[in-house]
Amino acid sequence: MVEEFYGGIKSYDVHTYWNNNNEKEREFAYQLRENVSKDFAEDIANGDIRVHKFWDKPIGPHPINMWELDFKKPEIFVKIVPYFQLNHGKLSVLIHPRSDQGDLKDHTDHALWLGHKVRLDTTYL
Repeated sequence: MVEEFYGGIKSYDVHTYWNNNNEKEREFAYQLRENVSKDFAEDIANGDIRVHKFWDKPIGPHPINMWELDFKKPEIFVKIVPYFQLNHGKLSVLIHPRSDQGDLKDHTDHALWLGHKVRLDTTYL
């Protein structure tokens, strides 16, 4: 099993976005968060995945509402990324590393997107 990420990557963040003016999108995003919490309960209990607050307003570089999770182990990447690929519906999902190259590069040049790419407010980075 791989013990560390390639290229100085320390961890990954996954941001799931929704439009707060669309109740169906908000509910889908909330339910996806609940499903992740249930389906990865053991990894969360072990501290291998951290699921963060459900934001009903934009925060930082994220111009629309989102919720986030993060993880530090490559073996979680191979489980969580396919999970989001198959379950994100029509929501936009940003998957980005935390590396020694800085927040701007990690959120832009090194980012992976599922669904539509959301234009981030990079002045925060």
